[in-house]
Amino acid sequence: MTSDLNGIIIQRIRLEDAAWKRQFKAFYSDCPALRRGRERSHAYFAAFSGDTLVAHSEIYREDDKWILDGLRVKTEFRERGIAKALTRARILYAAENGAKEIWYNCHDDNLMTTCCHISLGFIKVCPVRHNCTPATAHWYKLKVTKALISGLCENRP
Repeated sequence: MTSDLNGIIIQRIRLEDAAWKRQFKAFYSDCPALRRGRERSHAYFAAFSGDTLVAHSEIYREDDKWILDGLRVKTEFRERGIAKALTRARILYAAENGAKEIWYNCHDDNLMTTCCHISLGFIKVCPVRHNCTPATAHWYKLKVTKALISGLCENRP
């Protein structure tokens, strides 16, 4: 899947792509914890301006739960809809692979991320076996429906 967002190309990345691996490591050079190998099988999505990696995101499946992970956009490329396009791509990928729900967690003070996800239909929840209050719940869930998928496809860049 590849889409164009005003000159920014959004695409799914294959792990064997050596050029992407080099850019990925450089992209996270200031944050070593985020660039180590993953224990789970992730699907990676990236945004490029020309040949330059400007944003990156991931999604993985854990048992029957699809979880959004690792979204980062270079500062100078923020507020252009790139994060939303990457999130849309991850939702569609999960839906194509049988997802019924998609989850992510985020602290409430991350307003850009929270607003982006809420605009896509995510709602704040407390996962089963967690002891949450409204102040401590940081999980959001999106129910995958035909209407959601139809809307995301219509609004695809």
